[in-house]
Amino acid sequence: MTVSVRRTARPLTALALVAAAAAGCAGPGGDTPRADASPTAPSSAAASREGSGKGDFSASPRSSVSRPDGDGRDASSSDRYATLPASISGRVPVFRHGPRAEAPRAAGDEGGKPEEEKGEKENEKPEEDGENREKREKAEKDERAGKSGDKEDKVVALTFDAALSAEDRERAGEDGERHDNPGLVSALRREKVPATVFMSGLWAQTYRHQARSIGRDDLFEVGNLSHSHRAFTEDCRDLPALAPDKQLADVRKGRRAIRAAGVKNLTPYFRFPGGCFDDRSRRAIAPAKVTAVAGDVVAPDAAEKDPEKVAERVLKDIRPGSVVVLNCDREKAPATEKAVRRIVPELRERGYRIVPVSEMIASAMGRD
Repeated sequence: MTVSVRRTARPLTALALVAAAAAGCAGPGGDTPRADASPTAPSSAAASREGSGKGDFSASPRSSVSRPDGDGRDASSSDRYATLPASISGRVPVFRHGPRAEAPRAAGDEGGKPEEEKGEKENEKPEEDGENREKREKAEKDERAGKSGDKEDKVVALTFDAALSAEDRERAGEDGERHDNPGLVSALRREKVPATVFMSGLWAQTYRHQARSIGRDDLFEVGNLSHSHRAFTEDCRDLPALAPDKQLADVRKGRRAIRAAGVKNLTPYFRFPGGCFDDRSRRAIAPAKVTAVAGDVVAPDAAEKDPEKVAERVLKDIRPGSVVVLNCDREKAPATEKAVRRIVPELRERGYRIVPVSEMIASAMGRD
């Protein structure tokens, strides 16, 4: 079941999620993604309602914590990383974004009234006194700027896909292409920006020293992007599809390759290649005991050379609780580093705090 959680005056608890599940609560459009290919949610509000894994994030009442230890195939329990358990139907949970703050209401807004009654009142256009007008204008300004009125809710997570397929690696060997981005990683370190980096196993094998450096830096945490970076659905952008009966093995192989590269900060988080998933793929990889992480703001940095376009899109669509999806690939996403250097100061100026995905999931599950 997909449960959409909004921040309230009371902290989220497992009991609250039990109640939500019993009531059949779900995010907009229900609790399952489309049966066809489902790319990670586009960053526009309209498109996000049509993307994969409808709803905000998948959860069940029984939250848990995990820490991948040793070289075992699957995530094992510990107290380091908060996770979401598989749904009752046996699908891996999908985390799209953190808790949302309620948008501030304008003075005189009568929440809960039927739409027709509110429409009649709006048509009357009553006069506002100075105090109410000032409150309304301030609320509208805060909403436009993405301000929630609750600084604790103003957190965002920046995630980066370090992807490499066999085809990419072969072309890189022939043409000298590089699919890493050390300049981006240096910029994140310089600005002290926590980030979650999703690596494919082939990327970790090819750029072993960088994978080890990222995976042993406490500023970063690492997620699994599968081994081959092939699609887990039939129609996923330009990625070749991986057979359903090979998907679980590919997730496990990716995890082993990342660990073998020397990564210590390996989380039990997984991102579907290309952001594409459906019910079948979610069930196929459930034995890996991962929490899938999607995102609600997808940066248009693939093949984009203008960093301003990337930054403007992210800053336009970001909200408290957003999970931003960017690329860590200087060949395929050459503008990302400069875009991030624009995005980070602007977010901090707006009062946002940048956190790793693990902290956002812990907050969503009511854990401090």
